[in-house]
Amino acid sequence: MVENGGVASIQCLYRNASKFKEMPTGDWQKTLRGVLYREVNRGRFKKIGLGVYALSNYKNDASAYSYVLQNKNAEEYLRTAKDYHSTAEGMLIELGNYFDYVTYTSDLNKTFDGKRLEDLCQITEIPEFTYPELKNTVAKSDVIWFGKSRLLFPKVIFEVESTTNFINSMFKMYQLIHFDANFVLVASENRENIFLDRLRKEPFVKAKHKFSFRSFKAVTKLYFTSVEHYELKSNFLKF
Repeated sequence: MVENGGVASIQCLYRNASKFKEMPTGDWQKTLRGVLYREVNRGRFKKIGLGVYALSNYKNDASAYSYVLQNKNAEEYLRTAKDYHSTAEGMLIELGNYFDYVTYTSDLNKTFDGKRLEDLCQITEIPEFTYPELKNTVAKSDVIWFGKSRLLFPKVIFEVESTTNFINSMFKMYQLIHFDANFVLVASENRENIFLDRLRKEPFVKAKHKFSFRSFKAVTKLYFTSVEHYELKSNFLKF
């Protein structure tokens, strides 16, 4: 955690733990989670995201997580957000981890509330689930949730649209039309009509059941609600 700037997600800790100590056989990840819980209670670490931890002296009172702990709402946080694109990506990655998906982003160097997206993701390269040409196209996606199984297949593909007109993102998603995957476009509420207009055109109209629109506000509300649940669950189970 110190070498990572004082912040580390549980995924980052899993990937790097063996660099510092030989890992025992068995479910050492469960033991690591237990240590984190104990040290959070002792005040050595603090929670700053869904499965994201920091040293006790880390401060970011303007983060989404801190807003939830201060009983502030999603609308208040969105009014302070400077980069909706990275914010939405970061929230979607943390949510995917929390919902037990395997998460990926093409924007590894971007940050969300001071947390690098690369550190939040469970994988940083697209698995070999299809033809190389198709895989290379999919690798450019903003966020992907893969189903957690022996063979990783995409289940939900997200594209965050801050400025563009949806077409390029929708064509990119359409390349996965024959997979059991859903496509979600995330943008400001006032752009939903543009999305619906694109969806009426070929070739998307044939697969409109696979495309969905979600607003920045909807993503943020889901994140805030999940943080509340995460805190309640931690306090109730005590592990």
